[in-house]
Amino acid sequence: MSSSKSEDIDKTVVVDTVQSFDSEQMADVSVEPAPVKKMNIWRKIGSIFWDSAATPEGERALVNRLDWGVLVYVTLSYFVKSIDQSGIFNAYVSGMEDDLKLYGNEYNLFTTFFNIGSISMAIPMQMITFKYRPSIVVPTCELAWTLFTFMVPLCHSVGPIYALRFLVGASQAICYPVFAMMISSWYKPNEMAKRMLIYDGSWAIASVCAGYIQAGIYATMNGTGGIPGWKWMFIINGIMSFPVAILGYFSIPDFPNNTRALYLTKEMKAIAIVRMEEIGRVGRRRMTLNRLWGFFQDWRLYAFTFPYAIFVLNGSGYMNLWLEDTGYSVEMTNILPTIANVIGFVMAYVYGVISDIYYCRWQLFLIACLFTIVGNLMLAIWDISFSAKFAAYLLPGFGTPYWGLLMSWAEDVIYDDAELRGFFPAFANAFYYAMGAWIPNVVFPTEDAPAFKQTEGYWAAFAVMVFITAFIPVIIFYQRYELKKKGLKLNYYNIPVPVEFYDELRYSMNMNSEIKRLQGDQLDAPSERAEKEESYPEKYMEEA
Repeated sequence: MSSSKSEDIDKTVVVDTVQSFDSEQMADVSVEPAPVKKMNIWRKIGSIFWDSAATPEGERALVNRLDWGVLVYVTLSYFVKSIDQSGIFNAYVSGMEDDLKLYGNEYNLFTTFFNIGSISMAIPMQMITFKYRPSIVVPTCELAWTLFTFMVPLCHSVGPIYALRFLVGASQAICYPVFAMMISSWYKPNEMAKRMLIYDGSWAIASVCAGYIQAGIYATMNGTGGIPGWKWMFIINGIMSFPVAILGYFSIPDFPNNTRALYLTKEMKAIAIVRMEEIGRVGRRRMTLNRLWGFFQDWRLYAFTFPYAIFVLNGSGYMNLWLEDTGYSVEMTNILPTIANVIGFVMAYVYGVISDIYYCRWQLFLIACLFTIVGNLMLAIWDISFSAKFAAYLLPGFGTPYWGLLMSWAEDVIYDDAELRGFFPAFANAFYYAMGAWIPNVVFPTEDAPAFKQTEGYWAAFAVMVFITAFIPVIIFYQRYELKKKGLKLNYYNIPVPVEFYDELRYSMNMNSEIKRLQGDQLDAPSERAEKEESYPEKYMEEA
């Protein structure tokens, strides 16, 4: 991999990032230091489960508002999007297959057309958000996919459903990249992984709900009003999606340097800017063709896209076909696979807490890969007991937070470019869906389910996961090599700091103000030092 860093991305990026923020946000705002208070034991205990309990008072108010505004919204949005996305598969085994006479490879083709839509719009939609506010673009796209979801029950053949799957994929392509970029633009390293994983893990809970909702609909509403149960699923999905889309116009705060969120005060907006400055996280800058070309020359784009995209061949998601083949009822075929999703959501929170406390991004990512490796190995062998096979389908649930862990790690590594932090998941999503458009059809053809012996599908998934695991040290080595060339070194919080100040900043998250203080101590002229200190609004973070 070749390194491509622009000339302006060097040691000074870490020290001086304030240029990228809107100075109007800081005007006439007094950011007073928070009073130092002794933390009581209950707050210390609570901070283990949710970090804001131990956050200084001024920051705590901001973080709590962000949690209620940003985190709740992106989780709800991704939740309903995931229900819309997975609902087609629950519907397939709940009557759609027989009603529409789908006896070929339609199950995988639904995914193929969805993926083609996502591929075609992933990068264009991300470029649109570089020009226009996400608070306008994202909810509008959500309204579009809500409309397309409502239209599925009107279809009487598979052709129009393929077209609607394409449109749903195209309209939802913007969400994951933008939401990941927003989380990394508002939260600090000791806050980010937990929220990224809860947001990413919401698809697991959505899959659980989709299974139970479809099972409940099939049992209670099948035939109501002359409408089959599987069609009611899409109607209910649309009803759930509409209010969430409207909420987006008010909840999405955009970014610290251009936010217009009504639920954030002027002081909170100023604190948000300072928080990002302190950890060296560069704010949004003007997007140009030269910068876009620079993205394609940056090794980090490809290093993280590879494990992100190739995970499409992870072997999970076929438990319902095995249960159907075994002779389970429609209700149980929808419900039993949700056990793995519940495990996945619980593990997302556990991984997030551990990652934010101990700052172990890649280590937990490695553990998640190992669970999936073991599960695929057992399914590849196949001739095992029923209980062992059941466990093998559930084991990947412990690795479900794969993408959230990878995204948290990537957002830490891409600390110096906000647009690249947003472009990476869009680029990776495009490759993921490009591979997903054909790999399931080839490696996991429905007619070869559930063992996939002819294609050796689970052996292929096992090999891919082993290869991803072996690729982790490559990223670690290259990151450290690149930082060393810039004269930087990762401190305890995974924040790159100048080597000459490493001893002083090894356990500091207030990096910029500390560097400025250390540089100020080296100035000969006291007046020059005073002028430097007066120009930087650091007082709040010195206490924090």
